[in-house]
Amino acid sequence: MVRNSRGKTFSCLECGTVFVAHPPDDFHQTASIKKSEVESAIKMIHVCKKCKSKNVLYWGEQKVLGMGF
Repeated sequence: MVRNSRGKTFSCLECGTVFVAHPPDDFHQTASIKKSEVESAIKMIHVCKKCKSKNVLYWGEQKVLGMGF
């Protein structure tokens, strides 16, 4: 596995301070605050440098919605 060096920008849910988070690996590229929105979720916690609030991100594969045929 090669760590992806491209970070994604998020903001603290408590105070709005912007932070950059990096995916845990090349397979988990989609992030959500809701575990149900990603497949094979990996939970990562970012502690805000300003307010010390814990921000939880779930990294995973994007869920594919059914086509409805």
